[in-house]
Amino acid sequence: MNSFTKRIMAGIICTMIAVSICGCSGGNAQSSASDSAVSSGVTSTSESAASSDTEQASGKATEITDKIQADVKFPGMAPIGEDRMSGYYDVASDKLESFSAYICGSGAYPDEIAVFQLKSADDVADVKAMLEKRVETQTATFKDYTPDEMYKIDGNNVVTSGNYVALIICADNAKAIEDFNSIAK
Repeated sequence: MNSFTKRIMAGIICTMIAVSICGCSGGNAQSSASDSAVSSGVTSTSESAASSDTEQASGKATEITDKIQADVKFPGMAPIGEDRMSGYYDVASDKLESFSAYICGSGAYPDEIAVFQLKSADDVADVKAMLEKRVETQTATFKDYTPDEMYKIDGNNVVTSGNYVALIICADNAKAIEDFNSIAK
């Protein structure tokens, strides 16, 4: 190899190492993720500040995910916006009052929070079934990839309360479910 080729190869290797370290650091991306909390349907993040007290008291999907992320330790989480929602969840946006979801940004861990506030209680069972299939998919994906993380998928990852349905996969599912139940009414 000539000198120029060696320099190119060294540059590529350095870039790959830098991307690898940044992508898998597990650093806390929560502050930036929380700042760009995901909300869809009839209420956007900026509109939620102007919502009536009645709407605030009923709880919004973003409030729930914010509370869970404040109380439970997560690897660097990345928001799933409405533009990417269909790649993860099969829910028609016209059925949603609000939506908020985060996944592990590096993809190295199964951690995931998804909260759906549905307009109609008639849609709760369908969304719950869809999220249970998502848990099955995540189980198949991570059981060989990171078997030491499988305790997070504990069989109690999909919960409902009124018109709310949530997928919760994290290190402290019990605390996250407690937070969900305290707001989702």
